[in-house]
Amino acid sequence: MPELVEATIARIGAQGDGVAQTERAQFHVPFTLAGERVRLAVDGKSASLDAILVPSPQRIEPACNHFGTCGGCQMQHLAPEAVAAFKREQVAVALAHRGFDAAAVLPTIMLPPGERRRARFAVLRIGKRVLLGFHERRNHRLVDLAACPAVLAAIGRLIAPLRELAKQVRFEAATVTVATGGMDLVLDGKLRIDLGIREALADFAGTHNIARLTAAGETILERAAPSLDFGGTLVTPPPAGFLQPSAAGEAALREQVLARIGSPKRVVDLFAGCGTFTFPLAKLAPVWAIEGDQPAIDALSRGARGAKGLKAITALRRDLYRRPVEAVEFDAGDTVVIDPPRDGAEAQSRTLADSPVRRIVAVSCNPATFARDARILVDAGFHLSDVQPVDQFAWSSHIELVASFER
Repeated sequence: MPELVEATIARIGAQGDGVAQTERAQFHVPFTLAGERVRLAVDGKSASLDAILVPSPQRIEPACNHFGTCGGCQMQHLAPEAVAAFKREQVAVALAHRGFDAAAVLPTIMLPPGERRRARFAVLRIGKRVLLGFHERRNHRLVDLAACPAVLAAIGRLIAPLRELAKQVRFEAATVTVATGGMDLVLDGKLRIDLGIREALADFAGTHNIARLTAAGETILERAAPSLDFGGTLVTPPPAGFLQPSAAGEAALREQVLARIGSPKRVVDLFAGCGTFTFPLAKLAPVWAIEGDQPAIDALSRGARGAKGLKAITALRRDLYRRPVEAVEFDAGDTVVIDPPRDGAEAQSRTLADSPVRRIVAVSCNPATFARDARILVDAGFHLSDVQPVDQFAWSSHIELVASFER
């Protein structure tokens, strides 16, 4: 039986949990805030919140009835200005760990909630009942969503219809993306696509403005191109292909990148994806866009063929983890934009360190791997300028950043 223990939350950890130090151990307690006096239910090496005895003045009412159960959001209970400070601190701590001055980190650019343009819903069937939503935090129990204030309203309106569709079509997950031509819907699972299922999916698409519908890897229909606007160029990403989580967040990152790019002779866009930065950069200079995912680079290439008023874009597929661009492949006049996945780009950073490149603009969704890679570059003679955190993951503990290096 759990033991009830009183404690004070010392700080908020990197995952958004409150951290409490007791005589027994240190515990990470979800949905608590720094300075709060709490009562914990301690069971072995873990503890859960039993009661808040003295709340933080920064505690606010969550925007969602599912908050505290659903694992999609971690920080709806924290005032926005405190969230901004927390996220700046996460970047500063990661940089300080690698020997950088935390003062280089600028105040966080905050973007409004309710702007997420993509959601992936899981499905669970219990007898005749169908649950659709997100998993609870740290376990596989599914929260049956009634609504989600983190996503665009167009996605929220699909929650109930998708749940009904799942009673007829036995998909296991649904990824919904809001695009210019309508909704892009991807259904995953071991589906048997017979004539009846095709008709049901076609009816659903017609009723709910689905531009493209993909099921079990097969494009069932495409009524319109589910395109996205990348700096004035329309690009149609592959089904469920990577994209920035919100249009506002993408615009903020793009603005920060362009503000740091200078007057390049050529831009090398590493981990280019479908061209989020490629197309805006091609207004300024020729771009060499490199990406390891074939469907993504194909989408970028199609967009480039239809683009007007841009400098030359050369799109290349290359796995930058297995085969980073070597130092001798760069020219001294190149400016590099690099936006790797969460694992960062350690190998690529080492070749950049040995290259003649003088300016690098980095975008990162992981402060720890960014700081690791930054140390490689700075040790090779680059200077790290200010670092700009951008919060487009409202109510979560995630943070993105943009920074530039020069030598």
